[in-house]
Amino acid sequence: MRIIQTLLLAVTSLLVLGFPFNTSVAQEAETYPVINRIVTEFDGFRSVSDQYIFGNIQLRPGMNYNPALLDQSIRTLYSTGHFEFVEVRVDKAQDQKVDLVFELVSKYTIERIRFSGNEAYSDSRLASKTEIESGMPLDEYGISVGADAIAEYYVEKGYPDVEVDYRIQRDETTGYAVVNYDIDEGGKVRIEEINFVGNDAISSKTLRKQLDTRKHNWLSWLLGSGKFDEKKFKEDLKILRKYYRDSGYLDCEINEDQVEIDFIESDEIVITIPVVEGQLYYLGEFSVEGATIYTSAELLNSVRLETNSPFSPQEVDDAATAIREYYTSNGYLETRVRAERVPNMETRQIDVVFRVSESEKFYVESIKIEGNTKSKARVIVRELALSPGDVFDRKRMEVSQRRLENTSFFEDVRLNPEPTNVPGRKDLGITVREGRTGNFTFGAGFGSVESAVVYFEMSQGNFDLFNWRDGFQGDGQKFRFRASLGTSSNQILIAFEEPWLFEQRLAFGVELYRTESDYNSSDYNELRTGFELYLRRRLFELVEARLSYRLELVEIFDVDRGTGVDNGDGSITGDGIADVFQRAEGEELVSKVGLTFLRDTRETLIFTRKGNRSSLSFEYAGVGGDVNYYKFEGRTAHFIPTFDTMKQSLSILARVGSVTPFGQSEIVPFYDRFYLGGPDTLRGFDYREVGPRDPDDEDESVGGNSYSMISFEYAFRVAEPLGLVVFYDWGFVNTDDLDFSMSDYADNWGIGARIMLMGSPLKLDLGIPITSPEGAGGGTQFNFSFGTRF
Repeated sequence: MRIIQTLLLAVTSLLVLGFPFNTSVAQEAETYPVINRIVTEFDGFRSVSDQYIFGNIQLRPGMNYNPALLDQSIRTLYSTGHFEFVEVRVDKAQDQKVDLVFELVSKYTIERIRFSGNEAYSDSRLASKTEIESGMPLDEYGISVGADAIAEYYVEKGYPDVEVDYRIQRDETTGYAVVNYDIDEGGKVRIEEINFVGNDAISSKTLRKQLDTRKHNWLSWLLGSGKFDEKKFKEDLKILRKYYRDSGYLDCEINEDQVEIDFIESDEIVITIPVVEGQLYYLGEFSVEGATIYTSAELLNSVRLETNSPFSPQEVDDAATAIREYYTSNGYLETRVRAERVPNMETRQIDVVFRVSESEKFYVESIKIEGNTKSKARVIVRELALSPGDVFDRKRMEVSQRRLENTSFFEDVRLNPEPTNVPGRKDLGITVREGRTGNFTFGAGFGSVESAVVYFEMSQGNFDLFNWRDGFQGDGQKFRFRASLGTSSNQILIAFEEPWLFEQRLAFGVELYRTESDYNSSDYNELRTGFELYLRRRLFELVEARLSYRLELVEIFDVDRGTGVDNGDGSITGDGIADVFQRAEGEELVSKVGLTFLRDTRETLIFTRKGNRSSLSFEYAGVGGDVNYYKFEGRTAHFIPTFDTMKQSLSILARVGSVTPFGQSEIVPFYDRFYLGGPDTLRGFDYREVGPRDPDDEDESVGGNSYSMISFEYAFRVAEPLGLVVFYDWGFVNTDDLDFSMSDYADNWGIGARIMLMGSPLKLDLGIPITSPEGAGGGTQFNFSFGTRF
């Protein structure tokens, strides 16, 4: 509309000023007058300088007058947010030129924001709920939205009768405005009881479980329940109606206007919901009509309906969808299924006829890929469960889409059947939008085990080793480089993985590393340098196997020699330092092969509420090298969702393992034994504190050859980035292999928090020992670290 007005203004100006006007586009450009000057006129106060205005318009003195550029200039000035009104006047000047006069009305600038009537919450808390702040241009719509946000916050906190209004004080001299929010909190109320009347068939307890609105209880301060939110309550009533109808009570009535809210105290209410259940309807006979490709029995085998069961509209719709999917999974993509209900009011039975409109069978003609500006086509094609010539199975198409989404290469993935000119054929159309697959991070961290660390990490999830022209991207390989420097550890790691070796679903990887640490013990330092080669493949269902070979040089150095007597064999007696540490000083070569089986069904990897992760690993050290042992270890973590309120869940973590020396090795090197204690195991004890002791050093654990532990953790998701946990840990470490005696165990309980930072959870745990084994110290432990325990 503004463009039309501008063009009319331009044409009128030209006619009034006596300039020739020609409908020819070429001549029109030539006959536009030259701009003599550009002038600004403010109605009221001036908010910005002329230079600012000229910097946001596309016209200059000496240029030909151009209506299109004028309209663009007006739009740009509006977009700055400094003006309430912008209009341009075209005045005749000397020598057939024109003056452009920009008539402007400035927006006020917010000087400050005031709150009145707020007793429950501070000004700063309420200001954070609005999207306005001092120094911004005054936008009355934004101020109104801020008032609504404040009111919504109060309602969430249990103030259903809150009223929020606003006033604006404008100073025409200075151009500043003061925004005043007037708040009538109305009093905080809590729900003491929720009652139902008229519900004979379904108990009140069952109905209450369908509601998000809950009564106040002793956990309400933590769960945020017991508050009345009118918007949420209306949604709850809809849920109740749907629940009744899916239970067979199709005539059920729950009238919002008849709901009673009674105050029993000044801050306590009782909600009474009247229910008219109506009659119960049953499912009668159900049949299929229009099906010629499959029999009715074949199609009805895919549905979950039973005659004489309560009639559920949702179950009938699901049955129609199941019949359609039976067709589409066999290539009949355009088949339609409609559920027709035939009620019998006398018997209260409703027969269902599934009317089928069959389509022809389709096969995959070709695969068309769009949007892959970075990823190679083969990276996409190899994830597909469909190929040209296959029956066009919609389920397999959906599986293909999930596989592509799980690669994390793309921000958006869409798969659709596309028509072709060949009868019975459709193309599989794939449209992707490339995502960011590389990460470059530099930062610092602090943990209760590794202390202060600064690190640099570069990773690429869609790496291409031989494609330097495109920045080594596009072939689906994985690359990672990490370097860290800390007060207790240093590390350099280079990792590469080809997930499709020889174009088979077989991953091959290599890792090179050098890790130096002194946090394992105060009596020695440890340096590990080596590499690992591995193959990984999915065996069946969700079980994958990983076969690896690792060769590493382990150096124990800077061993504290103490003040004891030198025995002449590298050990010192009476120095208070574990003899096993002194004898291990120097270098040992460890060469081992490993085999690990893993099954992971977790829904999410962070803040997990449902699923299981289990692994079973075997190691054989003795393929050359200086040490000989074999080790097995089993781990499982099971997650059980409990209540949807605050996304509560219970996690159970269990581990067991044993290591046995053989051959010339009499003992397993202490650096490859088992230990407990610290943020990932027994959180009530210091890192590696739980385990057998050396007679010469009762303060230091030297590890054991067998162990077991179990941990229970109950979690509450308080907010999107924050969770709280209560936990109990139990475990033991024994000296001998295959010794699972529980006589010398340790256990603890505690509380903790999980805070999402930079895509990784920060774990803060306060562990309190209950039972301490011999030699292990007591006292409360505070652990903090990044990542998960699983």
